[in-house]
Amino acid sequence: MTPDEANQDRRPPTREQVRAALIAFSDMVRRLDADDTLLRHLPLLMGRLGDLRRMLFEYEVRVTERLLPSEDPSERESRRIVREARERERELREGWSEGETDGADDGDGE
Repeated sequence: MTPDEANQDRRPPTREQVRAALIAFSDMVRRLDADDTLLRHLPLLMGRLGDLRRMLFEYEVRVTERLLPSEDPSERESRRIVREARERERELREGWSEGETDGADDGDGE
């Protein structure tokens, strides 16, 4: 499978697909070099190299997760606490606004 085909179905490439793409690229370079046409095919090589680079990056990020920042458990807990506090604050503000509106209506009715 070529790098373009792997990107079209939007699933991360498998280890076998990455390996096959690398071998295909190296075979193409060797063949062009043996035919003494390597330098004449630089635009083709650059395009294929770009496709291969995208595939390798996607594999590293989505499959191996080696390029993702490592998350410290204490940081995760801190973010959870902050998220919950913000949610509670939002709920309290909404409740206070509703209570203020309800109180104003009760005061007008008396």
